[in-house]
Amino acid sequence: MSDPASDNLRGTLSAKKLVLTGAVLLLATVAVLGACSLVGVISLGDLTPLVWKTRLVRLTVAGVVGAALATAGMALQGLLRNPLAEPYILGISSGAGVGVLFGLAMADWWGALPKWLSGPTLALAGAAVTCAAVYGIAQRRGRLDPYVLLLSGVIVNAFNGAVMLSIYLFVKPYVVSGFMVWAMGNLTDNVPAGMLITAGACVLAGWVVLLARGAAFNTLGLGDEVAATSGVPVHWLRVETFLVVSLMTAAAVTLAGPVGFVGLIVPHVCRLVVGPDHRRLAVVSALVGAMFLMIADTLCRVVGELLNAGDLPVGVLTALCGGPFFIALLRGRLKGGR
Repeated sequence: MSDPASDNLRGTLSAKKLVLTGAVLLLATVAVLGACSLVGVISLGDLTPLVWKTRLVRLTVAGVVGAALATAGMALQGLLRNPLAEPYILGISSGAGVGVLFGLAMADWWGALPKWLSGPTLALAGAAVTCAAVYGIAQRRGRLDPYVLLLSGVIVNAFNGAVMLSIYLFVKPYVVSGFMVWAMGNLTDNVPAGMLITAGACVLAGWVVLLARGAAFNTLGLGDEVAATSGVPVHWLRVETFLVVSLMTAAAVTLAGPVGFVGLIVPHVCRLVVGPDHRRLAVVSALVGAMFLMIADTLCRVVGELLNAGDLPVGVLTALCGGPFFIALLRGRLKGGR
């Protein structure tokens, strides 16, 4: 006999509504991209194809990174049934960052690997190892303790941060400043086309997998036992989700560095607006995440121009927004648990 709550959740969304929602938000995303490309200091002499190209490339990078992190956060929150879960907090972003920095350092030391290859490959390895570590620490007899999970993420983040600082000690001084700006979460238009296409393909592939697992996440929300009896392979779903999240996070970190809290803010706000159905959330979170980071980066660019401070790292802005948001969510959960 099926569970009424599960049946109701499965019936809240039709394919037609899902496509319509995606189409509307895709048009909105394109509109935001066009509007953001017009924002900022532009002189008549700047209206050249080169300026348009660089701005559109940077905004495209922002869109890919925002979609990746928001979708990854949505998947982790659904998988772990914890609204505080996201790649940055759980240390997955910093793990990917360690991989990227190590790859860049290797290229600087010995030229052992091409930069375009070393970054993505080692970023994925770092993210996957971090996922395995956090997952292993938080498990108790096959169950995941949500608070131990967060604490393990904090510990792994601190460890990864120490590894990053250690890498700085062994690279040339003039290289360190560039590494540090990247580590703050910095978007740039100086991204090789091949890297952007590869990262975008990885994000798209991961999004397709997570969209296909939306119904399984819905059922998992009723509990591991109910999900297992309903035919959901809970253990494999966890492994698959962590692998996909590692891939998407690695792609995002390779492009922009560890940008924090996008995967926390966007899925939570989207869930409040459109409800808990993860099929809809997969579509909405991806496109809203893309718009969110494009707008955030444009704001950083404009503020930097006004202050004559250059481009401000977008990771600083997302951290300033995400820190208080995380505290508010944590306090709400603690009050709800009393």
